[in-house]
Amino acid sequence: MIMGLSRREFIKSGAALGALLSLPATGSIAATTGNDIATSPYKRNQVALTFHGAGSSKIANDLLNIVKKYNTPITVFAVGAWLKADTSIAKKILDDGHDLGNHTMNHFQMKTLSASKVESEINGCANEIKKITGSIGNWFRPSGTEASNATIRKYAVKAGYKNCISYDVDSHDYQDPGSKVVINNVMNNVKDGSIVSLHFDHQNTVIALPIIIEKITAMNLSLVTITNLLKA
Repeated sequence: MIMGLSRREFIKSGAALGALLSLPATGSIAATTGNDIATSPYKRNQVALTFHGAGSSKIANDLLNIVKKYNTPITVFAVGAWLKADTSIAKKILDDGHDLGNHTMNHFQMKTLSASKVESEINGCANEIKKITGSIGNWFRPSGTEASNATIRKYAVKAGYKNCISYDVDSHDYQDPGSKVVINNVMNNVKDGSIVSLHFDHQNTVIALPIIIEKITAMNLSLVTITNLLKA
């Protein structure tokens, strides 16, 4: 328990994050490194759609075409092995103005790994991103878990990622429950400052995404990248 809250409640508390974090104009995090960020500490009528990047290049391109049509910036946490297999997808993500983040090299269940394997998984993906872009990027999300642990945070910080990006809205699209369920999972939980978890490689996400974008926009919420969501 932390200040009377469970760990999950604390992670998802915008007030707690606001007390912990100081976000300069660059969007990088200057203080209290290592903690998870599940929502924005700011209330600016903004929401970030984030995607776990892996799987079919066709579905990835279908989703990227949808967000381009809707002029919707997103954040893609890419698996390093996926980027290595097709470097063109990273170029498209960046050329279209989206954020590209680290989602480990092989998408293992991070909490089950040894410390040395955690480190190699983070660094492996960071190296692939750097080969393509010249930088490891600003954002990291651990694979196989909603929240990090002390070991993951330690090696994320060591690699150059000051925080782990979590989420407060889980679409559960990776379970392939059907597009209507995905839409409901998002729309029943999204709010100002939310970080939404979605996935490439799932056809129900392709069907659901235009409706999610339209419904969130109708709530007078702007869709932005993680960089803009967390920028002071």
